[in-house]
Amino acid sequence: MNKRILGLDTGTNSLGWAVVDWDEHAQNYELIKYGDVIFQEGVKIEKGIESSKAAERSGYKAIRKQYFRRRLRKIQVLKVLVKYHLCPYLSDDDLRQWHLQKQYPKSDELMLWQRTSDEEGKNPYYDRHRCLHEKLDLTVEADRYTLGRALYHLTQRRGFLSSRLDTSADNKENGVVKSGISQLSTEMEEAGCEYLGDYFYKLYDEQGNKVRIRQRYTDRNKHYQHEFDAICEKQELSSELIEDLQRAIFFQLPLKSQRHGVGRCTFERGKPRCADSHPDYEEFRMLCFVNNIQVKGPHDLELRPLTYEEREKIEPLFFRKSKPNFDFEDIAKALAGKKNYAWIHDKEERAYKFNYRMTQGVPGCPTIAQLKSIFGDDWKTGIAETYTLIQKKNGSKSLQEMVDDVWNVLYSFSSVEKLKEFAHHKLQLDEESAEKFAKIKLSHSFAALSLKAIRKFLPFLRKGMYYTHASFFANIPTIVGKEIWNNEQNRKYIMENVGELVFNYQPKHREVQGTIEMLIKDFLANNFELPAGATDKLYHPSMIETYPNAQRNEFGILQLGSPRTNAIRNPMAMRSLHILRRVVNQLLKESIIDENTEVHVEYARELNDANKRRAIADWQKEQDKQHKKYGDEIRKLYKEETGKEIEPTQTDVLKFQLWEEQNRHCLYTGEQIGITDFIGSNPKFDIEHTIPQSVGGDSTQMNLTLCDNRFNREIKKAKLPTELANHEEILARIEPWKNKYEQLVKERDKQRTFAGMDKAVKDIRIQKRHKLQMEIDYWRGKYERFTMTEVPEGFSRRQGTGIGLVSRYAGLYLKSLFHQADSRNKSNVYVVKGVATAEFRKMWGLQSEYEKKCRDNHSHHCMDAITIACIGKREYDLTAEYYRMEETFKQGRGSKPKFSKPWATFTEDVLNIYKNLLVVHDTPNNMPKHTKKYVQTSKGKVLAQGDTARGSLHLDTYYGAIERDGEIRYVVRRPLSSFTKPEELENIVDETVKRTIKEAIADKKFKQAIAEPIYMNEDKGILIKKVRCFAKSVKQPINIRQHRDLSKKEYKQQYHVVNENNYMLAIYEGLVKNKVVREFEIVSYIEAAKYYKRSQDRNIFSSIVPTHSAKYGLPLKTKLLMGQLVLMFEENPDEIQVDNTKDLVKRLYKVVGIEKDGRIKFKYHQEARKEGLTIFSTPYKNNDDYAPIFRQSINNINILVDGIDFTIDILGKVTLKE
Repeated sequence: MNKRILGLDTGTNSLGWAVVDWDEHAQNYELIKYGDVIFQEGVKIEKGIESSKAAERSGYKAIRKQYFRRRLRKIQVLKVLVKYHLCPYLSDDDLRQWHLQKQYPKSDELMLWQRTSDEEGKNPYYDRHRCLHEKLDLTVEADRYTLGRALYHLTQRRGFLSSRLDTSADNKENGVVKSGISQLSTEMEEAGCEYLGDYFYKLYDEQGNKVRIRQRYTDRNKHYQHEFDAICEKQELSSELIEDLQRAIFFQLPLKSQRHGVGRCTFERGKPRCADSHPDYEEFRMLCFVNNIQVKGPHDLELRPLTYEEREKIEPLFFRKSKPNFDFEDIAKALAGKKNYAWIHDKEERAYKFNYRMTQGVPGCPTIAQLKSIFGDDWKTGIAETYTLIQKKNGSKSLQEMVDDVWNVLYSFSSVEKLKEFAHHKLQLDEESAEKFAKIKLSHSFAALSLKAIRKFLPFLRKGMYYTHASFFANIPTIVGKEIWNNEQNRKYIMENVGELVFNYQPKHREVQGTIEMLIKDFLANNFELPAGATDKLYHPSMIETYPNAQRNEFGILQLGSPRTNAIRNPMAMRSLHILRRVVNQLLKESIIDENTEVHVEYARELNDANKRRAIADWQKEQDKQHKKYGDEIRKLYKEETGKEIEPTQTDVLKFQLWEEQNRHCLYTGEQIGITDFIGSNPKFDIEHTIPQSVGGDSTQMNLTLCDNRFNREIKKAKLPTELANHEEILARIEPWKNKYEQLVKERDKQRTFAGMDKAVKDIRIQKRHKLQMEIDYWRGKYERFTMTEVPEGFSRRQGTGIGLVSRYAGLYLKSLFHQADSRNKSNVYVVKGVATAEFRKMWGLQSEYEKKCRDNHSHHCMDAITIACIGKREYDLTAEYYRMEETFKQGRGSKPKFSKPWATFTEDVLNIYKNLLVVHDTPNNMPKHTKKYVQTSKGKVLAQGDTARGSLHLDTYYGAIERDGEIRYVVRRPLSSFTKPEELENIVDETVKRTIKEAIADKKFKQAIAEPIYMNEDKGILIKKVRCFAKSVKQPINIRQHRDLSKKEYKQQYHVVNENNYMLAIYEGLVKNKVVREFEIVSYIEAAKYYKRSQDRNIFSSIVPTHSAKYGLPLKTKLLMGQLVLMFEENPDEIQVDNTKDLVKRLYKVVGIEKDGRIKFKYHQEARKEGLTIFSTPYKNNDDYAPIFRQSINNINILVDGIDFTIDILGKVTLKE
């Protein structure tokens, strides 16, 4: 019987796939079809630094919104000032134009009102000073305008408003912002100034330009509101005017709720996850932890759960305000006494042993602790006794509802004053208690479960049940209904019987008994009259959100649905899953696979999260650096010992690393090892497997050591280290490994994170924890292989990185289609670990044993997919026999074994797969796409469509324009500190500034001198901080818009920027004087954005460029977009053999660059290297070897373009267009 198998190799920006058939009779595989897709990651990676594309867009949007709000605030204030004649007149139309069109009102009176002048003493700080200390005559226009200018100045800079809900670093007392505010307040006090306007005026009056007034952190309430109140009081303003000004200057919209983005509960699908600061969740978290604690006391034979008295003893530790998080050692100390405890796996003897390390972090109950400090130990009753809002529509609120009210107030009130007011009036607290209440700060993170599910768990957790056991009980009251559950006899009967099933269940009897879920469902259905489907609501500890079954399309073909799920928000994983969906669905449409196909998939560990990816990248970078160092050491030591040169191989580097790890001694014999004992020909010491592969060992580095060849061949053979006579001596030699990983565990435990921590600091800690965990796994894995007394079945199969949450969801996604017909739980999807793939690559001859996999060609993804497809249970079983025979051969007995290949010519076929592989590069054209969102109108919700530029329109830097010797040249402002060498000073525009800087740094080291203050006028304190420099590379910048205030010189009226990338190149071709002539037209991203904004019909694609060229009127031949695929030919398109894949392989290229002079860069479709590539400028020739990169002018290219002349689908099938 034949079986069809789909192999998938998923990556962060790649998907290799292969379909094979397994012939049961012939016992071999047949390769049916294969392919490879390369796509853009779902995140932005620039200079090796990863960042979220959404976060970048949100950052720029926030700045635009901030500018808009600031403009709106000024407009509102000006309206008030105009209404009360405190500034020159402005019409409503003037202000509307500023609001909607950004056209600033430019009346002479307004400009004069805002203008400053040192000679005339016109300065807004002086105006504020006058308004604070001098009663102005508001019947006089000049005095009214002085007051208006002071108030308008407050509007322009209104300071930092602290929100008690803000958990960012800026809002912390020791953060940069609050520290700066505190420092400013201290300076004001020392200067004898009560108001900010006074202090800044004093600084300006006494020190002028020597001190910078702006760029200081100011507080809205302490500084600006305080000064505003004082001005209003001094000028005796009317209450109506004060109210209007207060609202216009200080009004701030509340923060937009992010609650809609919170994930959904895994048990109660429609419910959002609970905030982790809710008292019920804190109790839930505490009980889950406490119920898991096990102790072995002086009179215990084994670990046991805590007694009721022991639980009572440690619970107060969770309710300490001083320690919201603490070490497990606090619990051990409370139960066992000082220095009378240890972790169960620690070697020191103690009277009490626990199942947790002493450094294990334990989260407390900070919300409950703070409420207890105000309302007493019985804090819920305390709230009920003082709370005044106890009435609701249908009666009085329950105790739980009152507690929820108080928590919601703490969670949502942004103002400390409002919170104190609530404490006084609604909770009837005195001043001291109200102050304490207002200082309570809650975490704004979220749990995994909803409040509804948590409250179902709590009754059972309070009984001391483990979370896993409680999960089976939690929803039974809902399933059987209140009437049954509230009957004591029924409740007791259910608890006893379900308890017996849960506590006595043996997973090994699953095939006979069925799952624990089935047993409980059967018990409930057989003993109680329940509605149909009621038992489906039973909770299970491993429940996660699943995908609905795949549906058939209009042609009756099963298709995978969308991979989107509320459980994960990982853009990189989502991009990978969407590409996987397209490939699988196309294979289904072409009937290459069906729902009965078996799927083997390997998941990239980098798909899990950004911090894990960064940790892996950093760890690999450190490893590469270390290997380079080892290579240099080998060359040096080998030459010192032999006098000969050597170029180390990757195997030599691996041996050297193992040599260093073993302190240059053989772990088995204790013999010292020299460099020539393992490097060179006929080495005395070579690599051996700690756990022999014949008994289930793997070839990961943690299973490798350097061993005496004779000892390995004659004594160790296929034994485990524990079976050797000198095992105790061996353990003594590897004791440093144990000490190393135990120390690493302690370091990892220190890298804790907590709710409210600054994100940057939190990310660094998480990355460090991931890196330390990789080190721990390595050293612990090496050590534990020397202590194993037996090898568990499937041990080698389980080695390697865990697949993680994202990969679990990818498995569930595929399982929605590929499962057995009789039960969805019987999946046809099997995960293959990367370690196993690497092992089989080596055994099947695709890679040398200790060499790194070559990743220079994209075809390696497809090679891996073929390998993955061919790894099944049979292959795993055959490996043990192969390794046993190999061990025998190494001992000098028997012939060299051969591992059965999937088919006879497997190695040759797969190694040559690149000759027939078209790598599909998926680069969607997103420019024409629109933003769509629902907006609320008077007619209800309407789907609005907006114009959104997809892609960076230009680089961020603005350039100025000046005229020199009749030529327009472009300049840019640069910080003086950015100069790295003296030659760069020659680009400074102003000769006087240039001379001053050169004189200041003369006879000094450049870097040191440029970092020191350089004055233009030291007497006046005028520093040179930034200088204008010629931008020599900028010749034809893009003019994006006009300046608000236009210069008389035309070349200074525009904002000048530099193009980042070009969007399109149009090529025109025709005859001029009987000669074939080509011209081109380049479309930048900014020009494309303008076109798609004004175009009424986005489907009319050709109109983005002229249909004929400007110079000769040549007709449009073709258009090229970045990322587009092309097929090259030498002279005639007929050369291309569409049905011959080998011919297409050498012709397929991708557009990777469009230069302003019309030259185009094409990269070979299989080329995976990012640097060090040879660039060819010659025309394409049919018989030449492939060029990694072509850089050609429009006259040298002969191409067919994807989407215009041909199409290539996601599987790599090329079809010529008519």
